[in-house]
Amino acid sequence: MTERQHLLKKLMAERFAAIETSLFLDTHPNDKKALEAMRKYVACYKELRDEYEKKFGPLTAFSDVGNENTWTWINDPWPWD
Repeated sequence: MTERQHLLKKLMAERFAAIETSLFLDTHPNDKKALEAMRKYVACYKELRDEYEKKFGPLTAFSDVGNENTWTWINDPWPWD
């Protein structure tokens, strides 16, 4: 597994955990442990996303909006390739 694939796999795991925790919080909004876990998952996801984008380019088309010189979203490889 390449570094890119490994990082993408970690990103997907953190995103999945955050989504599942958010669904739990929809029915248990006062669960402090779940809320703390949600914060941890989101922070880790953001850190991994920033690392991925710094090394391999934008993860989504929305990530590329800040680039003032060119639209790099169309450059290969795409995140799902």
